Order: sequence, then structure tokens, then C-alpha cells
Amino acid sequence: MSSINLSVCNNGAVIGQSARGCTSTEWGKYDERLMKAAENGDIEKLTATLKKGTSPTKLDPEGHSAFHVAASKGLLNSLNVFLENGVNVKAVDAAGKTALHLAAAGGHSMCVQKLLQCKCPVDSTDLQGRTALHDAAYVGCKTAIKMLCDSGASIDAVDADDRSPLLLAAKMSQPGACQMLVQFGARSVLRDKQNKTALILACESSCKEAVDVLLKTKADVSAVDIYGHDAYHYARLSQKPDLITLVQHALEKNTKERKCKMVVLLSLHVAITELALAGGS
Repeated sequence: MSSINLSVCNNGAVIGQSARGCTSTEWGKYDERLMKAAENGDIEKLTATLKKGTSPTKLDPEGHSAFHVAASKGLLNSLNVFLENGVNVKAVDAAGKTALHLAAAGGHSMCVQKLLQCKCPVDSTDLQGRTALHDAAYVGCKTAIKMLCDSGASIDAVDADDRSPLLLAAKMSQPGACQMLVQFGARSVLRDKQNKTALILACESSCKEAVDVLLKTKADVSAVDIYGHDAYHYARLSQKPDLITLVQHALEKNTKERKCKMVVLLSLHVAITELALAGGS
């Protein structure tokens, strides 16, 4: 399969070499100079290179641009220069990520805040179907999570694996992120393509703290994945006594509550039947 050279139009959109209206160009010395200036925070050189017409969203051979590198490394001063010079905040890198994705993935909350102020799309999805909130949840950056949620990020958006930010946080053992997402209304009933809930993923990753957070949301401890395994199964695989005990107690409590509900429903059914019979006699 032949490779496709990626380039960036003047509106920042990534396109293929054969796309109309935009000519693919080689990565040149001014592009490299801009990249180095951004990485070094050399504002004077950065500004001078931009004045030569060098595009901050042009992708290098590895699929990165100076703008995206500044966001991914938390280089706020460089990022500010790009934003002040009207960079296209919707531009994506070779992985389909915006600067907001990369700032969130790096846990750079100040950059996240600045990009949100400059109207960077909060729910833009990358090639994996992930939003910036997914990336913030993945690394457990609570400050970025709050900023994104306050800016209207879709709390239950799912990626290509049908994982919401909460599911991803649980899988990556990020209890703080789980707590923050739950506070913003993330649903623990969602399941990924393997039918795993956030609780199952938290048990699978042996994260007692995340499990504790999820159990307090009344997460279904009896739910099973496509393999027929529940949270207790994965808790036992962890070989962590405190985690096993926590899930076991939750399972026992759930069983008792279900039995009580059955008794109440049965009693109600009997009472209704007796009333019906009495009324017909």
C-alpha cells in the first residue's frame, strides 16, 4: 500500500497529497526553525519565523506540527504566540488530534484553559473516536476534566471501543478522574464492546479506589461481560484481599436487596389476588 503524504491547507485541515485545492510541500528549514523555536520557547524567533509565512499547523514527516507540539508539551508561551497570530484551532495532526486533545493528554490544564477560551472544539474526535475528555480521563487530570465538562464536553461520548471517559478512567486506574466524571453525571451503566462496565474494568485493573467510587454510584455489581464474568471474578484475579472483600460485600448486599424486592413483589401479588377473589365472590 502506498503511503499518503499529509499536508495542511491554509485553513489547517489535514488532507492527502492528491486532494484538490492544496499543494503538498516538503518540510523545509523554516518549518524546522519554527518547530525548534516553539519547543525552546524562543518567542522572538517564533514570531519572526511566523512573519515569513511559515504555517504553525504544517505537519512534519512524523505527523506533528509546531502548534500541536506546543500544546502536547504544555508550552504555554509558544501556544499563546500561535493563538495571537490566528492559528486554526481546529487543525488536527496525523492521529486526528486537535491541540486540545494533546494538551488534555499531557495534563496541561493551563493550555487546556487557553484553548477552550479560543474556542477550540471541545468534542472533536480523533481517529480512535476519542474526545479531549477521553484523553484527560486517561491520564487522570482532574483539573482538565472539570474545565472540559464546564465547557460542555459530552460526558458519555464513546470511542471506537464504545468506551466513555468514565470507562477509560476505570480501565486506567484513575480513581480521581472517576470521581470527577461521576460528579458531572457520567453513567456507570455504559458498556464497551466487550460488554464490560466501568466497575468490571476497575476490578480488572485491580484499582480498589476506583471500585469504591463506582460502588457508591450504585453500579451494577452483578453485570457480566461477553465472557460471562462479573466484577467479583476480576476482583479475585487481582489477588488483593481488600478489593475482593469490597466487591464480595457489595455482591452480597445486592443479592439481599434483590431477594427483599422479590418478597415484596410476591406479597403484593398475593394481596392483589386475594382482593380480586374477594371482590368476585
